Amino acid sequence: MMCSYHDTGGKVKKMQGIHGQNLIVLLCVFVLFGWYIFPGAAALCDGPPKSQSLILFSGGCDRTLPGLPCTQGFMFPAQPSPGGDFPTQYSLDFGDGSPPYVGPFDGVTHTYRDPGLFTLKFMAGTQCDLWRQDTFTLNISVPENYTPAIPACSPILPVAGFTSTPTSGVAPLAVRFTSTSANSNAYSWSFGDGGTSPAQNPLHTYVTPGTYSVSLVARDSCSGAASSSGMSTPIIVSEPVATLSVTSTPPGATIFIDNVMRGVTPATFSDSVTGSHILTIRKEGYEEYTKNILVEPASPVTIVAGLSKSVSGQASPVPPATGSIAITSVPSGAVVTLDGRMRDVTPVSIADIVPGNHEIMLSLKGYDDWIGILAVGSGHTSEINAFLVVSKEPLNDTGSVAVATDPGGADIYIDGVFKGVSPVTVPGLSNGTHLILVTLKEYENISANITITGGQTQKFTPGLQKMFRLSTIDLLLAVGAFVMVVVIALVVMFRKVPGK
Repeated sequence: MMCSYHDTGGKVKKMQGIHGQNLIVLLCVFVLFGWYIFPGAAALCDGPPKSQSLILFSGGCDRTLPGLPCTQGFMFPAQPSPGGDFPTQYSLDFGDGSPPYVGPFDGVTHTYRDPGLFTLKFMAGTQCDLWRQDTFTLNISVPENYTPAIPACSPILPVAGFTSTPTSGVAPLAVRFTSTSANSNAYSWSFGDGGTSPAQNPLHTYVTPGTYSVSLVARDSCSGAASSSGMSTPIIVSEPVATLSVTSTPPGATIFIDNVMRGVTPATFSDSVTGSHILTIRKEGYEEYTKNILVEPASPVTIVAGLSKSVSGQASPVPPATGSIAITSVPSGAVVTLDGRMRDVTPVSIADIVPGNHEIMLSLKGYDDWIGILAVGSGHTSEINAFLVVSKEPLNDTGSVAVATDPGGADIYIDGVFKGVSPVTVPGLSNGTHLILVTLKEYENISANITITGGQTQKFTPGLQKMFRLSTIDLLLAVGAFVMVVVIALVVMFRKVPGK
């Protein structure tokens, strides 16, 4: 726990001389005492620090007539994230072209040699590389009898480059990034999962499985010239797995994990997904064995089940044939694609899912697609709560259409491609005019042109009309009525007497 001064108002404080230093010491004692009494529980990776302050102390660079060169002390403490994740790393760009400070402490001194207005950029980050950034303008006045120094910057072109080790593994995966850049002394990393860092050689931990592209901007602080570099291969983070061994007495029992049949005892599974699972063992003539198990990475789990004779001598009941999926996302409203077929938007529960592994993709404009494999067991509800990552790529200029028919259940085609069953929202449509076709059995087809505008959702709510079809009885009655009219007309015509 680092000692920090927290300015809840978010304003910059100035403390000079011994009084400022004493106040800092008192604040440190107060913060450490409060942390000891109320340690709390931090919410790991819930967000960047809540706020940050910049404090000037033990220096005279901001005086009316400073002496140059002058040494100024800075403190830039930060409050924890809203969930209690404390800052663990700090950065301060001094604004005068010298290399910025990056380190674990929220205080540093710096010597200025020239007067002027300097824009300081101060930052605080958590262990998950979620950073907060702010700026402060330091005004150093021109002292008496000052002779301007000749600028020391020479034209220079940085060349960005870096290596990473390892480039793949299971979550959580710690990757060491090492800059190989030339002619640079300031760095800006983007790790592809929302995390950033100003360190030269950061160690970043990926906590969520996925594929991530990393980029580095290397800069020369004095000249301001910069160069960027990306990875030729992405960082691949896979789901953590562990080994599960199951034996039974007697052997030959059927093994179910989360109500999905996996094999017969004795058996060892090396692809077990970490987390909580329900283990069920069944054998005819024996009582069902059920146990909640916790599978953790790098911790093999061994289960030895002693089966008891069944009183009735009958086999255990067969579980239901299907399962279900409950899907939520942060933020909500993501389009859910299950095994390549678009189903609904989050939050959603999908029933009647065949047991086994299924591919889930969540798509939301402005966010990277979330893709995962989910095991569904018979009679069991599998859950997904996906945290979507803001996309670093430029947003596609696309829109969507929300189709709701009366009655519902109609097939929706856009530009001849099936898009789902109403009510449904179809995203990813390019700007311009599209042909929409609505079909439903025993109803008239409806086709229309819709105009899509990027970033907007069009509504299309047609009312379907029943097809007009005569039944056999209606047809016979109509024919009979027509024949009767013809007969009556002929009778009237022949009964007329000419000349009367």
